[in-house]
Amino acid sequence: MNKNSQQERFSKMNLINKTTQGYQLRDVVAEFTATSAIDVGHYFQDRIGRQLQEHFVVLSLNAALEVISADTIAIGQITGVHVTPRDIFQIALLNNAASIMVGHNHPSGRIQPSLSDDNTTQELKKLSDVMQLPLHDHFVVSAHSYYSYAEHQKL
Repeated sequence: MNKNSQQERFSKMNLINKTTQGYQLRDVVAEFTATSAIDVGHYFQDRIGRQLQEHFVVLSLNAALEVISADTIAIGQITGVHVTPRDIFQIALLNNAASIMVGHNHPSGRIQPSLSDDNTTQELKKLSDVMQLPLHDHFVVSAHSYYSYAEHQKL
């Protein structure tokens, strides 16, 4: 784990307050409501669509589908990024998410998911069902377009 990743995780831990009822996040402010694939697709395009390496982002959502956090959990190379379900669900649990959406970019500009993207999505979907932390969508984006697994009924 690099130094920046450790610092980001420690800063997330600083957002957690211990209360008499348990733990809760402080000062969580919604960025936007993730109720439209178009809005989320454009958000991912703006955030990572022009990056020269693949970036993988987790959107943590509250029960009203408001984005409470958008975390880049991995930066890869020009042809791939390595993420594990543990990385994804760890950040979602730290954010006290009710559900999640994920997205990554393809620097090539081609938004067609790879076989690896399909396998990762299916694995995340199975695990999210077991954890009762719904995965609503997985986006593959470029600077000019996006692909939504949910829109293509592949989730």
